[in-house]
Amino acid sequence: MENIEKSRTKKKKQAQALQKLGKELAGLPIPHLKRLDLPAELFEALKAGKSITSNVAARRQRQFVGALMRNVDPVPIRIALDSLKSENRLAQPLSPARIWVDRLLKQEPAAIEECLEACQDLTRQRLRQLIRNINKDKRAQKTSKALKTLEEILLNGMDQR
Repeated sequence: MENIEKSRTKKKKQAQALQKLGKELAGLPIPHLKRLDLPAELFEALKAGKSITSNVAARRQRQFVGALMRNVDPVPIRIALDSLKSENRLAQPLSPARIWVDRLLKQEPAAIEECLEACQDLTRQRLRQLIRNINKDKRAQKTSKALKTLEEILLNGMDQR
């Protein structure tokens, strides 16, 4: 069997994936970066990138981090990053508004009635429209403005009670 080289497209996609991973790492706070057990040079580059405010310099720093990422095995970093994200998700308690939204999206019949009683300024039509838009955005895998709007309405309604 011959040793087949990767195509240029595959190389570019891998480089982009590494840059994306580097960008995710750059968005983490320093204590989280320490927990990921990164190589020293990569950790220092990410740490230095936090203090850069110039757009051009920040872009150069991201490119440098991307170049450093090529010398590192991304699989253990991705696994550690995913476990760190899941820990953070589990550690954060759900807000009351988020609990209401989850109940509404499960289409519990009592949830709509209770929600309308709790939020006097919310109409049934508006509530159903928001739920429909949230579900539509979920199917399209887009961030939902309707979700944010519904959470705000529910939080405001709970504050008035």
